[in-house]
Amino acid sequence: MNKNRMIILLLVLLATMIAGVSSAAAGSDSVGLTIRNRTDKVVWVSLLSSDGSSVYWLEAPAGETVKYFIPKDVYTHTSVACGKTATGTLELEQQTKLAFTRCGQTPSYAGERSIEKVHFYDSPDRRDFNYRFD
Repeated sequence: MNKNRMIILLLVLLATMIAGVSSAAAGSDSVGLTIRNRTDKVVWVSLLSSDGSSVYWLEAPAGETVKYFIPKDVYTHTSVACGKTATGTLELEQQTKLAFTRCGQTPSYAGERSIEKVHFYDSPDRRDFNYRFD
């Protein structure tokens, strides 16, 4: 993909994300979703609502923490970080934090219940975060 197409694609995704998050923040049934990116690359999270009517494209720049307000629902998600892609479900019924650990490292501890430590080196025999490796 050439550079101009990539820039256009990123701008379209950003515009979609801003429109979706802005409309979600106005709703009374929204909940906070914090993405803490501890990697050295951008992290993307795509959320598809349970009825398939809404899609949210969320982005967290390298080393930053970003907070979004999303309607409460159980979402199908795709997360992209460290050159890897994972899919699964994400139940947003309360304030939730996704902490993406440094590329190539695993979390040092499980942390609070509402903070899900997301990494791509976990396996079902250790702890299942509802992710599937692609």
